[in-house]
Amino acid sequence: MPEPLQQPFSFQTFCRILSEKGLISPDQAKEILRKQKAGPNPDDKPGNGNAGSSHPNPAQDPGLCIDTIAGLNLVRYDDPNRILDEELIYQVLAEKIGISFKKINPLKLDFNLVTSTIPRSFALKHRVLPIAVEDGCLIVATSDPFNLEAIEDISRATYLKVKTVLSPQSDILRLIGEFFGFKRSIAAAEHQFAGPSVDLGNLEQYVR
Repeated sequence: MPEPLQQPFSFQTFCRILSEKGLISPDQAKEILRKQKAGPNPDDKPGNGNAGSSHPNPAQDPGLCIDTIAGLNLVRYDDPNRILDEELIYQVLAEKIGISFKKINPLKLDFNLVTSTIPRSFALKHRVLPIAVEDGCLIVATSDPFNLEAIEDISRATYLKVKTVLSPQSDILRLIGEFFGFKRSIAAAEHQFAGPSVDLGNLEQYVR
């Protein structure tokens, strides 16, 4: 039964739904909650896919909860030969709240759509990534389906109806870095080669 989007998931909620799916044992649930009470690793920084969070209540940030759980490398209770990883936890969350799960294929993304729809800073802060336009609807991948304010902001800015899909946070952050990083490289190259002379060595290096 899908749970209401207006209710953010906590560590306790994740432990409950993972237990219901038979993915963790009672002892593993206790280990997750001990980790949550211990707090984030001081070496982890916001925005790198680890424990950092800009969420007003980090204990209810799905990305932080899943990062923490996946970082424990727990052996799956239902299959001791496999590890409880980030992707599986997002799939379970998607099923629980009734939203589509999407494993993003970067080769199928439109470069201009990804880098021109929203600013990099907004994408990083809210961990969102525009991935397609279908039937006049903008498809946005997110790791936090409860951040409805960010989705409304995107809809107002683009004048498009927005549909969200749930994707692993590490994938979203990696693709933001890669796509916007390449965009900066292109801009820098255009600026460099706009001058009266071109260093062919630099051009060859850029092409490589």
